[in-house]
Amino acid sequence: MKVSFAWLKKYVETTLTAAEVAERLTMAGIEVKSSTVIGGNWEGIFVGQMKDVKQHPNADRLHLVDVDLGGGRIETVVCGAPNCTVGAKVAYASLGTKFTDAHTGKTETLKPAKIRGVVSSGMCCSEKELGISGSHEGILILPGDAPLGTPLAEYLGDVIFNLEVTPNRPDCLSIIGLAREVAALTGAKLSLPDSSYPDTGKPLSQDITVEIIDSDLCPRYTCSLVTDIKIGESPEWM
Repeated sequence: MKVSFAWLKKYVETTLTAAEVAERLTMAGIEVKSSTVIGGNWEGIFVGQMKDVKQHPNADRLHLVDVDLGGGRIETVVCGAPNCTVGAKVAYASLGTKFTDAHTGKTETLKPAKIRGVVSSGMCCSEKELGISGSHEGILILPGDAPLGTPLAEYLGDVIFNLEVTPNRPDCLSIIGLAREVAALTGAKLSLPDSSYPDTGKPLSQDITVEIIDSDLCPRYTCSLVTDIKIGESPEWM
């Protein structure tokens, strides 16, 4: 099972590092087979915002994007992504940053480049260039509340544990269950989310009927009806 350390810390207030938590879990019998660091090589990459998007004067499929990095710093980037939108928060890589080349898969150093006669001072990154996934159809669009100018490693950086959960510990097959275990091992405070929800709408009996045929075998049965569920992509933080 793969577990996000950043997500885990939302439920257990530990001050231990990811490596220390991994060691505690392993010594307790919940083996952390491996850990993957996300954002460990994101030095020089920051949260930026597209302030202006213009058509490249010498190329139909390229844009000139002014990226605001906060503090009055604005950089112009030549970008060919189809999802360049004014106001969008993006991952901006400054010159000298190491990134994954989307075409070769190799690690490259971002250098000054003149593209169709216009100098590009940096790059707006896709998920593939950041090493997050193989997606390169467009640049990564960050949530609107992403703090401008913040190093991307501080905002999206994480450590992913790859756990080997044994059959006798099904209680650790969830974030909450693992948070309980970490709290028990470290003495840290456990903060559980509120799982209650209000009963609204028309009486349930209008849509569902429950009949208990044998009250000896089933003395009580309860049910709820949940409607208007939206199915979509998981949010970035998840």
